[in-house]
Amino acid sequence: MAAPRRATQRAAPSTAPAAAGPGAAKASVAGVEEKLDVLTLVRLREQLKQQFMECSTVVDAGEESIPDQVMEEGLIEATVEELEREIEQAKISFQNKTLALHRVQIMDALRTKLRQNDDESKLILETIKRILMLSTAAMESQKQAREMEEKLNDIKRKRLSLKQAGEKKLLQIRTMKKKQKEELEGIEVGEMLKRIRRNLQKETEMTTLIQNIFQVVKPHTPLIKFPDRQSTPKPKIQETLQGRVPPLHGSAVPLSVGSKQPALENISPISRVQDVPDTSELVRTLPQKYRRKTMSDEEMEFIQRGGPE
Repeated sequence: MAAPRRATQRAAPSTAPAAAGPGAAKASVAGVEEKLDVLTLVRLREQLKQQFMECSTVVDAGEESIPDQVMEEGLIEATVEELEREIEQAKISFQNKTLALHRVQIMDALRTKLRQNDDESKLILETIKRILMLSTAAMESQKQAREMEEKLNDIKRKRLSLKQAGEKKLLQIRTMKKKQKEELEGIEVGEMLKRIRRNLQKETEMTTLIQNIFQVVKPHTPLIKFPDRQSTPKPKIQETLQGRVPPLHGSAVPLSVGSKQPALENISPISRVQDVPDTSELVRTLPQKYRRKTMSDEEMEFIQRGGPE
């Protein structure tokens, strides 16, 4: 317990001036700013750092913290930070004022040297003129750079507006292409419907024509009526033809050579049968696909025989 007490006795004198006053510190800083005494500020800073290190050593030693001491430590830290900021501001102000003083001294030395009118003064005057000329050229270059930057900004704005206009035109072109495509599709569908309608109309007309043809054309009338073979015997073909062929006029039908009978080879089989209408003209006017297939000689003989023997 003796060591902590000694530590507190050592820390008490160091903390008393800091706790005694932020006001005194501010007054001292104000005096420092008036006199621009950098060494005093550095010495004060080192003293505050030493006090802070002592306080941190006491805390590390494991001493129980008291609320008053915690408040004093917080006050010390805030005071240290404020003093550090004021020191930095004082340094910056001192450097600026030093530079200004150096400029004034240099200008006074140049004026004194220029009053001598010697070679060095002439060289200094030419150098000053050169510096002024370069400064003027730099100012002109900066002015031109600003003008070029403004022109570049204008070009960028115009480019942006042209880009937006191009996007709008591209959107319009896409919309027009879409509409044209829809119209073409509608036209193609319309043409397809028209073509289907024409084909339907043709098919309807063809169906109507076929129905009319089948209504006009009568069913085929057999050339020979087949008798009942059970009740009547089978007649001879020559007798049947002679009985059904009407008498012909001698002047109308040419006679065969060497005989007095009329030539029957040029008479069609249909004209030999009585009470059968001549449909050769009607058959000739029918389309090819609706015409009946021409009968062969075997079919004719089969019909004339009246069926199989």
